[in-house]
Amino acid sequence: MRIGKITAKAIIECVKAIDYLSSDSKMLVTSEKIHEYLRMSFEYVNDAIEAAIIMQFINNDNILTLTSNGQKLIRSTPNQSRILFRKQLLKLPHINQLISEGNNFEDAVRKIIVSYNIQGNEKEILSSFRNLLMFANIIGPEGAIKKE
Repeated sequence: MRIGKITAKAIIECVKAIDYLSSDSKMLVTSEKIHEYLRMSFEYVNDAIEAAIIMQFINNDNILTLTSNGQKLIRSTPNQSRILFRKQLLKLPHINQLISEGNNFEDAVRKIIVSYNIQGNEKEILSSFRNLLMFANIIGPEGAIKKE
């Protein structure tokens, strides 16, 4: 699995594109179709799709389909999207470790990289996780854990 520099917005756009393209019952939705539809770089789309798979918004069984969480995401308000991202991110074991044990942000993300065998530039992966965790209101801009 590879993750580059991604944002919550890119994940949401890909999930919405899968929903839109799958409304045509004859179309098999693939990453290539998402790339053509969104007119984003192929690498950027693939990275967003990989993140959406990790977060359980989509399934990839040769064609891309939405999970029940993906269905919720496309119907959500911006605030509900943040809550859904938070819920899905907290399912990742090392995110819970980060919060419960007060681990350093970079160390927790490195554990996720190893656990999920994520390939890519470490700085981009750290940036992506920082973006996603900030979007989900799990961390603040400095990487500090937000207490509920």
